[in-house]
Amino acid sequence: MVRNRDFLRSGNAAFADLAKGFTDLSEMLDRLASVGDDRTAARAAGLKARLEEFSAKITLVGQVKAGKSALSNILAASPGLLPSDVNPWTSVVTTLAINTKAPADAEGPANTKARFTFFNRDEWDNLVVGGGRLGELAERSGAQDELADIQRQVEAMREATKARLGKHFELLLGQNHAYGYLDAELVERYVCLGDDADLRETNAKTGRFADITKSAELYLDIPEYDVSLTLCDTPGVNDTFMMREQITLRSLRGSELCVVVLSAHQALSTVDMALMRIISNLENRQIILFINRVDELNNPAAQIDEIRSGIQATLAKFHIASDVAIVFGSAKWGEAALTGSREGLTVDSARTLDAYAAARPELAGRDEWETAWNLSGVPALMTAIGERVSEGAGRRLLERVRRNARNLTNEARATLVARRADGGAVSVDFAGHSASAVMTQLGAKYEADVATLCQQLRDDLMQRMETSESGFVKRATDSLIDHLERHGESGTWQYDPTGLRVLQRAAYLSFARALSARLTKLYEDAARHVEAVYAAILSGGVADFRIEPPHLPRVPAPVGLGKTIALDLQSTWWRRWWQKRRGYEAFAKDYAHLIRAEAHSITRDLEENQVAAVLENARSILREFLKEHQETIRRITQPDAGNAEDARKALEVLQSGNDTTTAFGEILRGLDEMAA
Repeated sequence: MVRNRDFLRSGNAAFADLAKGFTDLSEMLDRLASVGDDRTAARAAGLKARLEEFSAKITLVGQVKAGKSALSNILAASPGLLPSDVNPWTSVVTTLAINTKAPADAEGPANTKARFTFFNRDEWDNLVVGGGRLGELAERSGAQDELADIQRQVEAMREATKARLGKHFELLLGQNHAYGYLDAELVERYVCLGDDADLRETNAKTGRFADITKSAELYLDIPEYDVSLTLCDTPGVNDTFMMREQITLRSLRGSELCVVVLSAHQALSTVDMALMRIISNLENRQIILFINRVDELNNPAAQIDEIRSGIQATLAKFHIASDVAIVFGSAKWGEAALTGSREGLTVDSARTLDAYAAARPELAGRDEWETAWNLSGVPALMTAIGERVSEGAGRRLLERVRRNARNLTNEARATLVARRADGGAVSVDFAGHSASAVMTQLGAKYEADVATLCQQLRDDLMQRMETSESGFVKRATDSLIDHLERHGESGTWQYDPTGLRVLQRAAYLSFARALSARLTKLYEDAARHVEAVYAAILSGGVADFRIEPPHLPRVPAPVGLGKTIALDLQSTWWRRWWQKRRGYEAFAKDYAHLIRAEAHSITRDLEENQVAAVLENARSILREFLKEHQETIRRITQPDAGNAEDARKALEVLQSGNDTTTAFGEILRGLDEMAA
């Protein structure tokens, strides 16, 4: 039972400016809809819906048993909702959608609160036939013994799953289950395996489906939060198949923030190399470290500074700036504060809480639960999240919608002014071409220009990545030969792939800078050409008329560079790889082949999963921008039965006075003030 829900408001101050910006812009869109024609009103409503649907995605990753799920439960105001002890086979990504409605589903309940999606046949076969990502590495490296061992393990998992689900197994693949309610028992059914005794009672409706569940989407209403949030909990899974890493990378690709949850006992002291590879490729402002379980320290007041220094030293080794947000706390204390009960605390945890509170004079005189809430670190975490969301995804959406709203207002002004002659068509000659024909030509021109630009950007990036690969392969092979000449074939040798990732990251960041600079110019050129068409149509009849270029697409951090490759592994099959080869030439040739394939797998992953999406977004943004203005100009210059009623209304407005013109001017001034 959550008794102190008001504590959840503690992070709202960090969202205040963003929330006000959304509110102000929504009100301007409402006003625009009220004074514009039907088309303007519909488009204004669409822009407002984008503000209302905003939900920043925050992915929680971290060391196993660090308390990711327990922390997620506190942030979701639902202690105990997500199990904190999942079965090692579980590969479920759990998404907590806060203050967000589930997508409409004709086959699901009217008000969906939980949806669980199962692997489809291809995804399942990739795991059970190929052994997942590690199976792919083992096969590429020629580690047949290890590949056979992996396949034996997945075969055992497959048989256990079929025994559990029986005849329903094949039917469930690719399906989903949706519910109109949500509780811990329901969640456990899909993300945790039951005991053997449960198997006899399992069926397609009430069974436990963790083996085949790919994702869980849970929808919660928390009115204490001023904004919508999407928390993505990535639980630990059996690393034999490296599914945990794949899931984490997939989640981070579309995430605004990454909250790395660590245990105070081992906060980067025992370095999780895979975790460090992943977060080192994020932007510094995307990373928040939450050091959980300070309640298990003997003396948090004395130990936290020492732990912080150790963390910063480790971050520096991986070239991560020391100004990354680091928050210390305890999910257990947060749960105690929310529930207003210490029943879930051990004697030592409660004693540590009291001692830590006594060492924090700024908390003197506060309520017991308010003190526990502050020491839990959750308020500081929510503030850090709020600041980063507000200056990141929130600000980007606000600016994108503001630009669209400004252009929409000017389109409405142009439409209104152009219909002076009883709603008749406006005829302007562009060297023998109509305005609509000119817009069609502009659309074709910029479609070709942006396609050429995107191809050049992609080719430049791939060339730099390939150069990085070739240089790295040569350096690694030269180092291997040097080792063999000095030490012979005894022992083993390894080459750190960090240098490869540094070069690939540099290439990607260069791509991002070039895309920003060149797209900015292209978008501005397109906006100027469109503005010129309006100017000719309006003959200077609209003061301060300006078309703003569309907002640039975001280039996400290259999280795919953190993917584990064979060179990162320290396992039996890697050592055995050496023992199967004799002769320097065989060593060098085989190693060069392996490292080239592994390096290229990173390049291919980056291109297919990030670069392609960014470039398509760049094309679609410009295409949509031109399409909207093309339609507006067509309606001005070629009115038809479909917009005759809008023309009549516009004429009535013009004849009744200048109230609408004044309103448009006020809306534009308000939008410009938001950008200042």
